Amino acid sequence: MTELSFRLKDLEHKDKHIDCALGPELIVDALSDLEVDAKHSSLHLTADLNKHNVTVLCSGSLTGELLLPCQLCLGPARVVVDQRLHTVFVPPSSAIAEREGEASDEDGADDVDDVDYAHHDGETLDLLPIVREYIILSVPITVHCKEDCRGLCPLCGADKNQGDCACQPVGKLSPFSALRDVKL
Repeated sequence: MTELSFRLKDLEHKDKHIDCALGPELIVDALSDLEVDAKHSSLHLTADLNKHNVTVLCSGSLTGELLLPCQLCLGPARVVVDQRLHTVFVPPSSAIAEREGEASDEDGADDVDDVDYAHHDGETLDLLPIVREYIILSVPITVHCKEDCRGLCPLCGADKNQGDCACQPVGKLSPFSALRDVKL
């Protein structure tokens, strides 16, 4: 068992509080396509596990900071992570029944769209896959080192944030520019 795996038997009579730093291996595994700097990134998981019959509720937060390359200038960009966790773990056979029961409860306190569902095997609960998913979801679509990042020059590759380069700006190409040379 890993540090994010828990026996359901241990959760029967008392709730489990989790407060741990996530290792760089997990960060690199989750964000392998983004060239994350795991040495300078840190994530912290705080959550509570509550067991009710065969259902386990995990609620908490994932906080910290990720160091990713800026998509415009390739310099380091700091991404602040403050992700709320709210997942219901059910055995695979009762997942459909749980969703239908939640969806039909119109005066329930929880919003059905705000709850994620996952499965446990009946003996152990592994938080690793769901935490990995929350790490991926915490990264914004565009990562910039600062709001007004000017990026790299498309001609010489110089970082425009450091200063202007000597390249002349290229005029905008129109899709009709090829027709300019046609003689009728």
